[in-house]
Amino acid sequence: MPTKTQSPGDILASALARYRDGFDPALIELPETAIFPHLIPAQPATARKARTTGSLLGRPAPRFVKRGRAVRYRLKDVLDWLADGDAYGSTAEAHVAGRASA
Repeated sequence: MPTKTQSPGDILASALARYRDGFDPALIELPETAIFPHLIPAQPATARKARTTGSLLGRPAPRFVKRGRAVRYRLKDVLDWLADGDAYGSTAEAHVAGRASA
């Protein structure tokens, strides 16, 4: 019997629905194609490079897990990474933060 393959967007929507229903985000694992570029504005190739360098978009890359050869991201780690993003009150504040990290 053929199985229906879900698109990355459908996988993400299902995971977010489970999260909203109270499911523990640390137990929800998603493939990189569901995370990149749907939640994190980068391509999967950029994510693969970030796993090697440890840096994504100028800051530490989100944590990932390996399941055999497959790379998965826990929803909790992605949400934490997004929450810790660079939010500034002014362009001057962003400039100072950029100089401090350089």
